[in-house]
Order: sequence, then C-alpha cells, then structure tokens
Amino acid sequence: MNKITVFSHVSADGFFAGPNGEIDWFKAIRKDKDYDDFTHEQSSSGNALIFGRKTYEMMKSYWPTTDAIKNDPKMAEVVNNNPKIVLSKTLNNVAEGPNWKNIKLFHEIVPKAVLKTNDERDITIYRSG
Repeated sequence: MNKITVFSHVSADGFFAGPNGEIDWFKAIRKDKDYDDFTHEQSSSGNALIFGRKTYEMMKSYWPTTDAIKNDPKMAEVVNNNPKIVLSKTLNNVAEGPNWKNIKLFHEIVPKAVLKTNDERDITIYRSG
C-alpha cells in the first residue's frame, strides 16, 4: 500500500490565497532549517508528486530554474525529477524540459489509474486552495 503525505499551505489566518488569488505570502516564508529538513524528508526522492493545475504551474515556474537549483539543490532535484501527476480539467497539456521531467496529466480523478501510474511509489500531494 502506498503511503500518502500532503503539504497544504495556509496562512496563519486560514487563507490559501489573497482576495485576488495571489500567493505571495507563501513566497515570503523565511528559510528555516527545521522546516527545510522536514520538507526534504517528506518529499524524498522517488515519491510521486501530485498537483492541481495552479500548484503545478507555480511549481513549474520556480523549481526548474537556475535560482531554485542553486538555492535549494536537494528539493530541486526531488521536484524536478520525481514522477509528477497533474490533476486538471482545464490544462490541455504538460511539457517536459531538461530540468522538469516525468509528468502525467489526468483530466479526471480516477484513483486506480493514478495509483497504477505510480508503480507502488509513495505519494506526496502538494496542495493549495
């Protein structure tokens, strides 16, 4: 059986995003060794990563960049190379690149299909509102 972990970032006052959908508060989180150690352990190499469209687009806009690879090479390695499953009814396609690999797009949530795609790996769900 797969182990499933979930990262769900919310602000201290219970919001996922600002009134216009902005998530700049999340990008302003200060670096913390304990938090980094925890996230690195939970997102270990080999886990399948599951995103919705917005989280996928946010992750893709940062992790394959040279800044991300320089600032957090361990997490960049995990996010860029681990299998990624994107669940979106509106996204038409996903594109791989030299630093962004192993992506599968599902337009419907079909648990058996998602798990079959996953090859018995543990799953980490990156989630936002």
